[in-house]
Formats: sequence, C-alpha cells, structure tokens
Amino acid sequence: MELWNRIKANDVKGLELAFNKFYGPLCLYAHQIVNDEGAAQEIVSDLFLKLWNKREYILIKQCLQSYLYRSIHNSCLDYLKSAQTVERNRWIEITEQITTIIGDDEAYILDLLSISTIENDISNAIEQLPPQCKEIFRLSRFEQYTYTEIAIRMNLSVNTVKTQICRALDFLREHLKYYLPLILLVTNWFIHFRG
Repeated sequence: MELWNRIKANDVKGLELAFNKFYGPLCLYAHQIVNDEGAAQEIVSDLFLKLWNKREYILIKQCLQSYLYRSIHNSCLDYLKSAQTVERNRWIEITEQITTIIGDDEAYILDLLSISTIENDISNAIEQLPPQCKEIFRLSRFEQYTYTEIAIRMNLSVNTVKTQICRALDFLREHLKYYLPLILLVTNWFIHFRG
C-alpha cells in the first residue's frame, strides 16, 4: 500500500517505482490472455496511465498488486470481446461484398455457411497439423512472423520453415476443399477492394 499511497499523493517517483516493478510481469500475464505481445503492452501501459490520471478517484482496498492484476485481467477480457466484434464486423462486410459480386440469385450459398461453422472447421483442421508444423503455421499466419524470424525462433533452417508452411497449406487445402470457391471469392475481394 505504500506505493499506492505515494501515487495518491501525486508522487511521480512512486508511479515510476510501481511501473518498474510491475510492468514486465503484467505484460507477461496479459500476453497469456490475449496472445498478442503488442496488445498486451498497450493494455498494461493504458492501465498505468489510467492509474495516474484517475488516482484521486480510484479506491484500492487491497494491495496495489492485486488491483493491477485484476484490472489487467478485466482489460484483457474487454480487448478480446472487442477483437471478436471487429472480426465479426469484418466477416459481415465480406459477406455483403460477396453478395454484391455474385448477385442476389446466388446469395443462398452464403446462407448455407455460417461464420462459426467455417471458423470451427478451420480451427479443427489447423489443430490436426503435426505440432511443429502447426506452430510454424501459427507464427506465420496469425502472428505475422517472417520465415527468417520463425527459423531463428525455432532453431530451424529457413528451408525447413518453407517446407512446413507448404505442408500445412496442402493439408488445409485438402481438408477445407469444400470451402475453396468461397475462399477464392474472399481472396479476390481482398485483392480488389483492399489491394
């Protein structure tokens, strides 16, 4: 409580000490929840900013550490909900564009495919990949690592990384082939409208 009392008393040094003590562990904790290092750092930085800007109004009954971890936990959950909303809105936008491209007469195709079904099928297919292949694919496609970065991180050659990505894509292509026409349509949509 001493650190918190110093922060409440407008002691910038107290805030600096709290930041130095808790920033790293809080980032690790946030990263475990949101699985995004940049987002985790932003969430933790925002918390310290809020802690300072609203220090007169924040009531901490327990220790500062408990308050910080609880706040980070809640902020991470809010972030994940927000990310899901953005993702859902992106799919709605894509669906509307696809309907425009293929015409109303064929819009029933989209009704046959729910977003959650597609997401589940893709997730299930990715989970079936061998462990190393799955990790390489995840780092490449979801965390935007380059082949070189993956090779360094996993202590592999760049050629091994490329081979594993090709195997993953071949596997997913085979297991998700019934979605291929829709995937091609969505890919063309991104190239045309976002290119």
